[in-house]
Amino acid sequence: MSGSSGGSFGGGFAPEPTCEKILIRTQLASPVPDVIDDLRTGDVLDVVLGGPTGPLTAQTNDGDVAGAILISNPASLINCINEGFEFKAKVMDITGGDCQISLYCSGR
Repeated sequence: MSGSSGGSFGGGFAPEPTCEKILIRTQLASPVPDVIDDLRTGDVLDVVLGGPTGPLTAQTNDGDVAGAILISNPASLINCINEGFEFKAKVMDITGGDCQISLYCSGR
């Protein structure tokens, strides 16, 4: 008698991460020089959604826009923000006018 082995299910697509697990590393687009000059590695910026569908920006605690956030799949991040999740952008590196950030969920 032969037994059956368990099969695997799935369509070959990785599921989208839940809002709490989103972690995206990217570079600020159109960085604002006067704001970037005052940032240091480790600073944390607010991720702000300008309207129901965007744009996404990174802002200081004073509300100064450091730059735009352009990512390959903004819909998932925008949906999470519209559902009440808050996101932060941690400054990972600043080289000249380039600012590398890491986006993460900071709560609901």
